[in-house]
Amino acid sequence: MTGTTDTDTETTIALTGVTAYTAGIVRLAEKKGLRPAWGQPHGRTRRIILDAVGPHGAFGSIVIGRTSGKVLRAEVIHGNDAKVPRRATGTNAVRALLMDVTPSACRQGCTAQSSAACRT
Repeated sequence: MTGTTDTDTETTIALTGVTAYTAGIVRLAEKKGLRPAWGQPHGRTRRIILDAVGPHGAFGSIVIGRTSGKVLRAEVIHGNDAKVPRRATGTNAVRALLMDVTPSACRQGCTAQSSAACRT
C-alpha cells in the first residue's frame, strides 16, 4: 500500500477487546520496530510481547487488563547489553516510555559486541 499515514498503519496483531488508547500504544510499538505479538494470558491480564530484530534491539512486554483492555504497565530493555530495564505504569507513562525507544539498527544475525558497534 502506498501513501500510508500514521492513522492507517496496519497492525500485525488483532486488537479486539482493547481500548483505543491501547491500540494506539500497540501502533506506536510497531512504528518503533518492536514487533508486538500476543503472549499467553496470565490471571486477569494479557501480555503483548515486544521484540525488535537482532540481539541489540529493544525487547519487553506491555501488560493489559484481560477484561478492560486497558494498558496497566510495561517493561522495555534496550538490547542485550542494556544495564537496567525501564518500567512504566499507566497508559500515559507507557506511551512516554515507548516514545523514548530508538528503533534498532541491528539486523538479524548481527555479531557486533555492543549496540553502539551495531550502528556503525
